[in-house]
Amino acid sequence: MSLQQQITTYIVKQSLRASFKFTSTLPLPVSALRTGMELGASLFSVNQQVGVNRTVIGGVTAELVSSQPKAKQVILYCHGGAFFTGSAKTHRALASDLSVLSGADVYMLDYRLAPEHPYPAALDDAYSAYMALLDKGYQAQQIILAGDSGGCAHILNLALRLREEGQDLPAALVMISPFVDLTLSMPSVVRHKRLDPMVTAHALKRGADAYRGQIAANDRRVSPLFADLTGLPPLLIQVGEQEILLDDALALERKARAAGVEVTCEVCDGMWHNFQMFSQFVHKADFALQQIGRFVKRCA
Repeated sequence: MSLQQQITTYIVKQSLRASFKFTSTLPLPVSALRTGMELGASLFSVNQQVGVNRTVIGGVTAELVSSQPKAKQVILYCHGGAFFTGSAKTHRALASDLSVLSGADVYMLDYRLAPEHPYPAALDDAYSAYMALLDKGYQAQQIILAGDSGGCAHILNLALRLREEGQDLPAALVMISPFVDLTLSMPSVVRHKRLDPMVTAHALKRGADAYRGQIAANDRRVSPLFADLTGLPPLLIQVGEQEILLDDALALERKARAAGVEVTCEVCDGMWHNFQMFSQFVHKADFALQQIGRFVKRCA
Protein backbone atom coordinates (compact mmCIF):
# COMPACT_ATOMS: atom_id res chain seq x y z
CA MET A 1 0.00 0.00 0.00
CA SER A 2 1.42 3.40 -1.00
CA LEU A 3 2.02 6.12 1.55
CA GLN A 4 -0.85 8.13 0.11
CA GLN A 5 -3.20 5.16 0.49
CA GLN A 6 -2.00 4.57 4.04
CA ILE A 7 -2.79 8.17 4.89
CA THR A 8 -6.18 8.06 3.13
CA THR A 9 -7.12 4.81 4.87
CA TYR A 10 -6.09 6.25 8.22
CA ILE A 11 -8.23 9.36 7.65
CA VAL A 12 -11.24 7.25 6.67
CA LYS A 13 -10.87 5.11 9.79
CA GLN A 14 -10.55 8.06 12.13
CA SER A 15 -13.50 9.80 10.50
CA LEU A 16 -15.61 6.71 11.02
CA ARG A 17 -14.60 6.45 14.67
CA ALA A 18 -15.56 10.06 15.31
CA SER A 19 -18.85 9.93 13.44
CA PHE A 20 -20.52 6.63 12.65
CA LYS A 21 -19.07 4.50 15.44
CA PHE A 22 -19.45 7.10 18.19
CA THR A 23 -22.98 8.05 17.14
CA SER A 24 -24.11 4.42 17.11
CA THR A 25 -23.39 4.15 20.86
CA LEU A 26 -25.66 7.07 21.77
CA PRO A 27 -29.31 6.58 22.84
CA LEU A 28 -30.59 8.34 19.74
CA PRO A 29 -34.03 7.60 18.28
CA VAL A 30 -34.13 5.25 15.31
CA SER A 31 -35.35 8.06 13.06
CA ALA A 32 -32.24 10.13 13.82
CA LEU A 33 -29.91 7.22 13.08
CA ARG A 34 -31.66 6.54 9.79
CA THR A 35 -31.49 10.19 8.76
CA GLY A 36 -27.83 10.42 9.72
CA MET A 37 -26.96 7.36 7.67
CA GLU A 38 -28.72 8.76 4.61
CA LEU A 39 -26.98 12.11 5.01
CA GLY A 40 -23.64 10.34 5.23
CA ALA A 41 -24.39 8.50 2.01
CA SER A 42 -24.28 11.83 0.15
CA LEU A 43 -20.48 11.70 0.49
CA PHE A 44 -20.34 8.84 -2.02
CA SER A 45 -20.75 9.48 -5.72
CA VAL A 46 -22.97 7.29 -7.87
CA ASN A 47 -21.09 5.84 -10.85
CA GLN A 48 -22.00 7.93 -13.88
CA GLN A 49 -22.23 4.84 -16.08
CA VAL A 50 -25.49 3.70 -14.48
CA GLY A 51 -29.13 4.62 -14.54
CA VAL A 52 -31.06 4.61 -11.27
CA ASN A 53 -34.82 4.17 -11.32
CA ARG A 54 -37.28 3.86 -8.48
CA THR A 55 -39.43 0.79 -8.95
CA VAL A 56 -41.54 -1.87 -7.24
CA ILE A 57 -40.68 -5.55 -7.40
CA GLY A 58 -43.03 -8.08 -5.85
CA GLY A 59 -44.79 -5.30 -3.99
CA VAL A 60 -41.50 -4.11 -2.45
CA THR A 61 -40.10 -0.68 -3.28
CA ALA A 62 -36.57 -0.76 -4.66
CA GLU A 63 -34.06 1.02 -6.83
CA LEU A 64 -33.11 -0.62 -10.11
CA VAL A 65 -29.51 0.23 -10.94
CA SER A 66 -28.46 -0.63 -14.50
CA SER A 67 -25.16 -0.15 -16.31
CA GLN A 68 -26.08 -1.70 -19.65
CA PRO A 69 -29.20 -2.55 -21.65
CA LYS A 70 -30.57 -6.08 -21.46
CA ALA A 71 -28.24 -7.35 -18.75
CA LYS A 72 -28.05 -11.15 -18.61
CA GLN A 73 -27.81 -11.28 -14.83
CA VAL A 74 -29.55 -9.59 -11.94
CA ILE A 75 -28.38 -9.02 -8.38
CA LEU A 76 -31.08 -8.97 -5.71
CA TYR A 77 -29.49 -6.98 -2.91
CA CYS A 78 -30.50 -6.63 0.76
CA HIS A 79 -28.68 -3.68 2.30
CA GLY A 80 -27.11 -3.68 5.75
CA GLY A 81 -27.87 -1.44 8.69
CA ALA A 82 -28.26 -3.86 11.63
CA PHE A 83 -31.87 -4.59 10.62
CA PHE A 84 -33.16 -1.14 11.64
CA THR A 85 -31.33 1.38 9.47
CA GLY A 86 -30.13 1.62 5.87
CA SER A 87 -32.00 2.00 2.60
CA ALA A 88 -31.60 1.88 -1.14
CA LYS A 89 -30.31 5.44 -0.90
CA THR A 90 -27.55 4.65 1.59
CA HIS A 91 -26.31 1.85 -0.69
CA ARG A 92 -26.92 3.51 -4.05
CA ALA A 93 -23.24 4.21 -4.76
CA LEU A 94 -22.29 0.65 -3.84
CA ALA A 95 -25.03 -0.70 -6.11
CA SER A 96 -23.78 1.44 -8.97
CA ASP A 97 -20.24 0.11 -8.66
CA LEU A 98 -21.47 -3.47 -8.43
CA SER A 99 -23.53 -3.04 -11.58
CA VAL A 100 -20.63 -1.57 -13.55
CA LEU A 101 -18.14 -4.20 -12.37
CA SER A 102 -20.44 -7.18 -12.87
CA GLY A 103 -22.51 -6.04 -15.83
CA ALA A 104 -25.63 -7.12 -13.93
CA ASP A 105 -28.73 -5.14 -13.05
CA VAL A 106 -29.01 -4.52 -9.31
CA TYR A 107 -32.30 -4.38 -7.45
CA MET A 108 -31.54 -2.65 -4.15
CA LEU A 109 -34.53 -3.47 -1.95
CA ASP A 110 -36.10 -1.01 0.48
CA TYR A 111 -37.38 -3.86 2.60
CA ARG A 112 -39.29 -3.26 5.82
CA LEU A 113 -37.17 -2.45 8.86
CA ALA A 114 -37.33 -3.25 12.56
CA PRO A 115 -38.54 -2.29 15.10
CA GLU A 116 -41.71 -1.34 13.21
CA HIS A 117 -41.51 -4.58 11.22
CA PRO A 118 -39.71 -7.41 13.06
CA TYR A 119 -38.97 -10.88 11.67
CA PRO A 120 -40.13 -12.17 9.21
CA ALA A 121 -41.12 -8.94 7.42
CA ALA A 122 -37.77 -8.32 5.70
CA LEU A 123 -37.45 -11.98 4.74
CA ASP A 124 -40.96 -11.96 3.30
CA ASP A 125 -40.08 -8.88 1.25
CA ALA A 126 -36.94 -10.52 -0.14
CA TYR A 127 -38.92 -13.68 -0.96
CA SER A 128 -41.60 -11.68 -2.76
CA ALA A 129 -38.98 -9.83 -4.79
CA TYR A 130 -37.22 -13.06 -5.76
CA MET A 131 -40.43 -14.71 -6.89
CA ALA A 132 -41.30 -11.58 -8.86
CA LEU A 133 -37.99 -11.82 -10.71
CA LEU A 134 -38.90 -15.37 -11.73
CA ASP A 135 -42.30 -14.13 -12.86
CA LYS A 136 -40.55 -11.46 -14.97
CA GLY A 137 -38.81 -14.21 -16.90
CA TYR A 138 -35.46 -14.48 -15.16
CA GLN A 139 -34.13 -17.97 -14.67
CA ALA A 140 -32.93 -18.74 -11.14
CA GLN A 141 -29.40 -19.23 -12.50
CA GLN A 142 -29.44 -15.62 -13.68
CA ILE A 143 -30.10 -14.33 -10.15
CA ILE A 144 -27.41 -13.54 -7.57
CA LEU A 145 -28.41 -12.82 -3.98
CA ALA A 146 -26.19 -10.25 -2.32
CA GLY A 147 -26.10 -8.35 0.93
CA ASP A 148 -23.95 -6.77 3.57
CA SER A 149 -24.03 -7.06 7.36
CA GLY A 150 -27.60 -7.77 8.49
CA GLY A 151 -28.67 -8.02 4.86
CA CYS A 152 -26.66 -11.24 4.70
CA ALA A 153 -29.01 -12.82 7.23
CA HIS A 154 -31.92 -11.99 4.94
CA ILE A 155 -30.39 -13.45 1.78
CA LEU A 156 -29.14 -16.56 3.57
CA ASN A 157 -32.56 -17.11 5.10
CA LEU A 158 -34.12 -16.52 1.70
CA ALA A 159 -31.94 -19.23 0.15
CA LEU A 160 -32.87 -21.59 2.98
CA ARG A 161 -36.59 -20.89 2.51
CA LEU A 162 -36.32 -21.50 -1.22
CA ARG A 163 -34.51 -24.78 -0.59
CA GLU A 164 -37.10 -25.92 1.94
CA GLU A 165 -39.94 -25.13 -0.49
CA GLY A 166 -38.25 -26.92 -3.36
CA GLN A 167 -37.95 -23.71 -5.36
CA ASP A 168 -35.18 -23.13 -7.87
CA LEU A 169 -32.14 -21.69 -6.09
CA PRO A 170 -30.19 -18.64 -7.25
CA ALA A 171 -26.81 -18.98 -8.93
CA ALA A 172 -24.85 -17.81 -5.90
CA LEU A 173 -24.77 -15.66 -2.78
CA VAL A 174 -22.43 -12.72 -2.17
CA MET A 175 -22.01 -11.82 1.49
CA ILE A 176 -20.15 -8.72 2.70
CA SER A 177 -19.29 -8.69 6.43
CA PRO A 178 -22.09 -11.14 7.24
CA PHE A 179 -24.09 -10.62 10.44
CA VAL A 180 -25.74 -14.03 10.63
CA ASP A 181 -25.33 -14.86 14.34
CA LEU A 182 -27.42 -12.56 16.52
CA THR A 183 -25.89 -13.94 19.73
CA LEU A 184 -22.78 -11.79 19.14
CA SER A 185 -20.83 -14.45 21.00
CA MET A 186 -17.81 -14.94 18.74
CA PRO A 187 -14.39 -13.98 20.21
CA SER A 188 -13.67 -11.26 17.62
CA VAL A 189 -16.68 -9.27 18.84
CA VAL A 190 -14.64 -8.48 21.96
CA ARG A 191 -11.14 -8.93 20.53
CA HIS A 192 -11.66 -6.37 17.76
CA LYS A 193 -13.98 -3.92 19.51
CA ARG A 194 -11.30 -1.21 19.42
CA LEU A 195 -9.83 -2.19 16.06
CA ASP A 196 -13.06 -1.94 14.07
CA PRO A 197 -13.65 1.77 13.37
CA MET A 198 -17.10 1.23 11.87
CA VAL A 199 -19.41 -0.78 14.07
CA THR A 200 -20.02 -1.71 17.71
CA ALA A 201 -21.62 -4.71 19.35
CA HIS A 202 -23.96 -2.24 21.07
CA ALA A 203 -25.40 -1.05 17.76
CA LEU A 204 -25.66 -4.56 16.33
CA LYS A 205 -27.40 -5.83 19.45
CA ARG A 206 -29.85 -2.95 19.41
CA GLY A 207 -30.88 -3.76 15.87
CA ALA A 208 -30.82 -7.52 16.37
CA ASP A 209 -33.05 -7.36 19.45
CA ALA A 210 -35.54 -5.19 17.59
CA TYR A 211 -35.55 -7.56 14.63
CA ARG A 212 -35.87 -10.88 16.47
CA GLY A 213 -38.56 -9.78 18.94
CA GLN A 214 -39.41 -12.74 21.20
CA ILE A 215 -37.38 -15.22 19.15
CA ALA A 216 -34.17 -16.40 20.85
CA ALA A 217 -30.97 -14.94 19.42
CA ASN A 218 -29.62 -18.40 18.63
CA ASP A 219 -32.77 -19.50 16.79
CA ARG A 220 -31.89 -20.43 13.21
CA ARG A 221 -34.86 -18.44 11.92
CA VAL A 222 -33.06 -15.19 12.79
CA SER A 223 -29.48 -16.49 13.06
CA PRO A 224 -29.02 -18.63 9.95
CA LEU A 225 -25.47 -19.54 11.00
CA PHE A 226 -27.18 -22.23 13.10
CA ALA A 227 -29.18 -23.63 10.18
CA ASP A 228 -28.38 -26.64 8.01
CA LEU A 229 -26.69 -25.16 4.94
CA THR A 230 -26.72 -28.32 2.85
CA GLY A 231 -27.60 -27.84 -0.80
CA LEU A 232 -27.02 -24.11 -1.02
CA PRO A 233 -25.41 -22.51 -4.08
CA PRO A 234 -21.83 -21.18 -4.03
CA LEU A 235 -20.97 -18.47 -1.52
CA LEU A 236 -18.56 -15.57 -1.79
CA ILE A 237 -17.81 -14.13 1.65
CA GLN A 238 -15.76 -10.97 2.14
CA VAL A 239 -14.75 -9.75 5.57
CA GLY A 240 -12.32 -7.23 7.03
CA GLU A 241 -9.42 -8.57 9.05
CA GLN A 242 -10.04 -5.95 11.76
CA GLU A 243 -13.82 -6.16 12.06
CA ILE A 244 -15.72 -7.48 15.04
CA LEU A 245 -17.61 -9.98 12.88
CA LEU A 246 -14.46 -11.63 11.49
CA ASP A 247 -14.98 -14.85 13.46
CA ASP A 248 -18.64 -14.95 12.39
CA ALA A 249 -17.59 -14.94 8.73
CA LEU A 250 -14.98 -17.63 9.31
CA ALA A 251 -17.51 -19.77 11.20
CA LEU A 252 -19.94 -19.40 8.29
CA GLU A 253 -17.22 -20.48 5.88
CA ARG A 254 -16.42 -23.57 7.96
CA LYS A 255 -20.05 -24.57 8.39
CA ALA A 256 -20.90 -24.10 4.71
CA ARG A 257 -17.84 -26.05 3.61
CA ALA A 258 -18.69 -28.88 6.03
CA ALA A 259 -22.18 -28.98 4.46
CA GLY A 260 -20.65 -29.46 1.01
CA VAL A 261 -21.23 -25.91 -0.18
CA GLU A 262 -18.68 -24.30 -2.48
CA VAL A 263 -17.25 -21.35 -0.53
CA THR A 264 -14.76 -18.58 -1.25
CA CYS A 265 -13.88 -16.51 1.82
CA GLU A 266 -11.71 -13.43 1.34
CA VAL A 267 -10.24 -11.79 4.46
CA CYS A 268 -8.89 -8.34 3.63
CA ASP A 269 -5.89 -7.25 5.65
CA GLY A 270 -6.32 -4.07 7.69
CA MET A 271 -9.95 -3.57 6.68
CA TRP A 272 -13.08 -3.13 8.75
CA HIS A 273 -16.83 -3.86 8.69
CA ASN A 274 -18.40 -3.04 5.30
CA PHE A 275 -15.15 -1.51 4.05
CA GLN A 276 -16.32 -2.08 0.45
CA MET A 277 -18.62 0.93 0.79
CA PHE A 278 -15.50 3.14 0.83
CA SER A 279 -14.14 1.99 -2.52
CA GLN A 280 -13.97 5.57 -3.79
CA PHE A 281 -11.28 6.32 -1.22
CA VAL A 282 -9.60 3.00 -0.36
CA HIS A 283 -7.92 0.87 -3.02
CA LYS A 284 -8.40 -2.39 -1.12
CA ALA A 285 -12.12 -1.76 -1.04
CA ASP A 286 -12.15 -1.09 -4.78
CA PHE A 287 -10.24 -4.33 -5.38
CA ALA A 288 -12.74 -6.25 -3.23
CA LEU A 289 -15.62 -4.96 -5.35
CA GLN A 290 -13.74 -5.97 -8.50
CA GLN A 291 -13.49 -9.47 -7.04
CA ILE A 292 -17.25 -9.51 -6.53
CA GLY A 293 -17.77 -8.37 -10.10
CA ARG A 294 -15.59 -11.19 -11.42
CA PHE A 295 -17.39 -13.72 -9.21
CA VAL A 296 -20.80 -12.65 -10.53
CA LYS A 297 -19.61 -12.88 -14.12
CA ARG A 298 -18.31 -16.41 -13.51
CA CYS A 299 -21.80 -17.41 -12.38
CA ALA A 300 -23.27 -16.55 -15.79
